[in-house]
Amino acid sequence: MHDPRWLQLIDRVRADTPRLLDDFLMELSTHEGYVGDAVAAEDIERTARNAFALFASRLAAEAGAEAPSDFAEALGRRRARQGVRVERFMEAVRINFRVLWRGLERAAQPDLTDALLAHGELVLDVVERYATEVQRSFLEESDSMTQQRRTAKERARSRLFSGQADGDELVAIAHLLRLSSSVEYEMLATTRDGDRLAREVLESGGQYVDDGGTTVLLRPRRGPIDWVDADPALCGGYLSRVGGLDRVGRAATIAIDLAERADDGAVFRLRDGFASIARETMLERVDGFMHELTGAFDALPDAERERLAVTLRAFIRTGSMQRTAEELFFHRNTVLKRLRVFQDLSGLDVTVPRDAAIAMVILDL
Repeated sequence: MHDPRWLQLIDRVRADTPRLLDDFLMELSTHEGYVGDAVAAEDIERTARNAFALFASRLAAEAGAEAPSDFAEALGRRRARQGVRVERFMEAVRINFRVLWRGLERAAQPDLTDALLAHGELVLDVVERYATEVQRSFLEESDSMTQQRRTAKERARSRLFSGQADGDELVAIAHLLRLSSSVEYEMLATTRDGDRLAREVLESGGQYVDDGGTTVLLRPRRGPIDWVDADPALCGGYLSRVGGLDRVGRAATIAIDLAERADDGAVFRLRDGFASIARETMLERVDGFMHELTGAFDALPDAERERLAVTLRAFIRTGSMQRTAEELFFHRNTVLKRLRVFQDLSGLDVTVPRDAAIAMVILDL
């Protein structure tokens, strides 16, 4: 129990509360980003009044004063939710202390100065305890909010890149991830430099998702030059234009598919992988009737079938007998002979666009 003179001093401070409030609000008003910005003036005044009441109760060692303060805990949480920066919040707490000390000094004059000096350590303890309580509560709430935002963003990314979101949900996702529905994007799915590229994409106003070791990156187009042409170090599956956030899910599926088909260190565009993707789709549709498309070609021994396939691939890629012969170090007549053998076996003349398309898709050429 404190001596009567100390309790008399605390009573004087309580009576001086209106001036304490005025001093506090005056000093706090000089700090930008607090009054009238993140926190309403009524909230600040009510909080200051409650803080001074808590100080007085603890300084007087009143019943319950030793218990943790619900007010201090709630204040820390509220300021975190209001978006007040931690340094500005703690500066307001320090102003509370300075104003309180000045109020104690005024109340001690002229006859209770010795009582104040005798309880200086108690004042410091009360101040430190309050600061610890509000700061801990503030930081815990900030950490919780950060985790919630991180979780919300991860879920939003997953919904966006999976193509499961539409309508109002897609609008909300765009807002949360700060994506523009009016911007044209480009997409890359890659297994290399995922962390670095993710940071760069976020800085450029895009987004990313990690899909089991493959990083799928969505970036706003920066001009006529494709991303993969501007950075030769990139590799994986690439789509040059994704026109709308509602297409991101389909684009991600295609980009990942292309990345799985790409040669190591190479960029695979849809044009490069289209035949292979189409083949997988068509094989299921024509299962049991391949002979209608390839004739006797599939009956050849593996070595002979591959020998012809090498020539077919080169010709379909170049479209030229002469370039095919030069690339394979054959005579032009050898190329022509092999194409005729393939035509006799399969019934497909690869110099005819329709038949070349069938050969390219069905035979994975």
